[in-house]
Amino acid sequence: MRRDYFKERFTREELADVLRRAGLTPREALSKRSRAYRELGLAEREVSDDELLDLMVAEPTLLRRPLLLTPEGSALGFDRKRMDALFGTGETG
Repeated sequence: MRRDYFKERFTREELADVLRRAGLTPREALSKRSRAYRELGLAEREVSDDELLDLMVAEPTLLRRPLLLTPEGSALGFDRKRMDALFGTGETG
């Protein structure tokens, strides 16, 4: 299943479950390159995982993309080797 979480936003509970299934903390899933990260001054603030979850729900750009969950595992961000391993599309050469 594919989900555009900019159009169909996560609830806090859904996002917490997705991150738990992926074996990630909110801090590990945080996009430090997003404009919202800079505008909210998150680099300079001490923010709890609970607060990060709330912020990610309100501002989905704070969540690193893509976030892939499959029965075989998960991948966060553009990790080509990990994506290939999850989807069995390894390069042949």
